[in-house]
Amino acid sequence: MILTAAGTLPAQTTSPRSFAGLVLSELGALSVAPDLAAWRKSHPNESLKNAAYDNEYETQGLWCAASVADFVLPGDIKVTRQAFFYIPSKKPADSLPGHQDPRLLQQCRLLTFWYEVQNPVNPAELAKSVTADLSASLGTAAEPPLFKRRDGDWGSGEWKHYAVWERENRSVVLGVDPGTAVPVPEAVAKRLLVIARSSLAPWGLGFEWMGREAPKGQPSLDGTAESASIARLEKACSFDDGHNNWQAGTVRSGEKLLRDYPASRWKSYIHLTLARAYAAWLILTYPAVDLNGATRPTTDPDTLRRDAIAHFRAFLEENRESPEANSAWREAWRLLAGLPPSPIHFACTD
Repeated sequence: MILTAAGTLPAQTTSPRSFAGLVLSELGALSVAPDLAAWRKSHPNESLKNAAYDNEYETQGLWCAASVADFVLPGDIKVTRQAFFYIPSKKPADSLPGHQDPRLLQQCRLLTFWYEVQNPVNPAELAKSVTADLSASLGTAAEPPLFKRRDGDWGSGEWKHYAVWERENRSVVLGVDPGTAVPVPEAVAKRLLVIARSSLAPWGLGFEWMGREAPKGQPSLDGTAESASIARLEKACSFDDGHNNWQAGTVRSGEKLLRDYPASRWKSYIHLTLARAYAAWLILTYPAVDLNGATRPTTDPDTLRRDAIAHFRAFLEENRESPEANSAWREAWRLLAGLPPSPIHFACTD
């Protein structure tokens, strides 16, 4: 057992008696929210999965790392469990770490479990059995229809036997995934999933910014030539070359604005736009990322990371209380920890 400031962290589960028993045995850890270092000490036999751009697993790239374990349950049910860790929450007095350090990853907090059974022999019966066992401890599950399922529920619009246990500080979701949008008999479903999330786990996009709108906290533009240039800077696709390559043009324009208007009252928000553009450019250097027609950068990834961090710092120095401060802090923290930037969920197309 490991005692943490938040409570007691259970030791590694070695022989759960059922699928539901496994889930229930670990739910308490979501209330403790241990950091990765503490979890690894109490679960030394689990493998570590690095953060990656996978649109299914947990909020599309906002996690830090996943601790992975495999279990064989009675009835030869094979379960893979991923414990997902996220960057620590920002407190009002928190400053960014002083320098890049991959050891920051150990501070990420556990906020989600993802359990998966691949190719279950009888998915419908297994789903009913697990639902009944979970309901015995968690209460009756809700079974929302398709049109009530929230965005971000991992493509669950096609899932069968969809059940949700919503509680004040966490939720548990169960579903049978057919693995295709084409209707198939539930008996040949691809996998059964159970996802348990803390209420603190992030949902949706990592940024408010979508490359189309001005930041909410930015001073109003006044119609001058300078403000016209800033308005264009915030519309990323105005720099697109026709192939979704907008990052380089945004960077050139933003850096020129900083040189031309060093005392601008919009200066800090120019820094913010540049930080986001450099981070978006860095994303394209990751081999597995979908380029959406863009060209992979030749600029050194370490240089892009450093430039993004520097501009995030410059923004935060003057905007600690702005609407964009929390997301900027989280993104800068990811970059300082050596993590991939949060995905940018838009592309410039004709």
